[in-house]
Amino acid sequence: MLDQANRTFICSVVFIDLVGYSKKPVTEQIRLKTSLTNNLSEAIKDIPVNDRIILDTGDGAAISFLGDPEDALFVTLQLREMMLGEAMTATQVEASGEDAVRMGINLGPVKLVKDINGHPNIIGDGINVAQRIMSFARPGQIVVSRSYYDVVSNLASEYAKLFTYEGSRTDKHVREHEIYVVGHSEGALQKAKDGMKDRASATSPNQPRKAAANAGASTVTIPIPNFASLTQDKKKLTMVLGGLTLVVLVLLIAVIAKKSSKDAEPSIAASPAVAAPASTASSTPAPPPAEPAKPVEIAKPDTKVLEPVPAPSIIPAPAPAATAADAREAHAKAQESKAAGAKAAEAKSEAAKAADSKSEPAKPAAPPATLVFAVSPWGEIVVNGKSRGVTPPMKSLKLEPGKYKIEVRNTTFPVHTENLDLKARDEVTVRHKFQ
Repeated sequence: MLDQANRTFICSVVFIDLVGYSKKPVTEQIRLKTSLTNNLSEAIKDIPVNDRIILDTGDGAAISFLGDPEDALFVTLQLREMMLGEAMTATQVEASGEDAVRMGINLGPVKLVKDINGHPNIIGDGINVAQRIMSFARPGQIVVSRSYYDVVSNLASEYAKLFTYEGSRTDKHVREHEIYVVGHSEGALQKAKDGMKDRASATSPNQPRKAAANAGASTVTIPIPNFASLTQDKKKLTMVLGGLTLVVLVLLIAVIAKKSSKDAEPSIAASPAVAAPASTASSTPAPPPAEPAKPVEIAKPDTKVLEPVPAPSIIPAPAPAATAADAREAHAKAQESKAAGAKAAEAKSEAAKAADSKSEPAKPAAPPATLVFAVSPWGEIVVNGKSRGVTPPMKSLKLEPGKYKIEVRNTTFPVHTENLDLKARDEVTVRHKFQ
């Protein structure tokens, strides 16, 4: 490839950026950089080394594809799927902005030169515009230029359905770019994979892929797994599984013991109930013994005067002690009456609440306020930390009365912030010009 230096090529350039890379600690930067390198190596493994040039940009990478233009689409789609698989879904990544990449693709002229180390390098408008296009993308997005869209959308119907027109954007050099956002389509990804396999199978036998990989070993390094560490990990996994099995057995024994103790509780608790009458009888003082009745004296036949017979004293017999069954029945009746009283009180309270709610008239909803936007050249509207769209094309936004923090964001300029207290039927214009 070095023998083609100082030549101009029309190629597809992919610019990749790790979102928030410079704000993270060094350990986190190393993790993100390693993840990007491994995933990028996997994504470009089917592309011949002589058809690509990779540049390390510190917080990302720039890749020039000198062959088929759909190679750039295949690599970006596969790389996005890999990065999202390690983190979250595409919607969650765009909402959080963490552990995400944003990518831009452009089709334009570049010149192949040698850098200070004698390695191939690329310069020119093609890579410059790719970086500008990438700056318009949100975390997890792939944005392409108009020139790349015009070429790739005509290659297959699956590719044409993949792009969505986003609008015109102006970079910091006051240069306008029409951009298209690449959606999530399994059909387009499979179509690109099939095309890659067909081109790989059509490679000339005089240039085996192993020799091509050796020639470009300086660009991408694919890590080889350490089988010794895999063996150690297998031993550790076996020990962990043994420990988990032991814990499960201990918990099972504890559950069985607890269940058996619960089954034995009724027989143990029955003994006090049976002995209750005896204990109750022993704790109750015994009634005093009845005085013995005096014998009745019967007058003899020859006796003239009869002595009065005293009436026997009547002493009430002690009431029988209450049995345990009677005590339980009385307790159950008391509980039932208490529960019935609580239910009646609750029903009365609910009826009172319903009457109060019916007596209060419903308050009519306040009419919304209107925000009108006059932002140049463009800006992303964020309301209380939540993105509500991009203006233009969005011209206005309806909001409920209240206090709001309005932010207007442009990727290449400082954020414009306004704090508004909106009333019903207000119409407030947010004006700002990024420059």
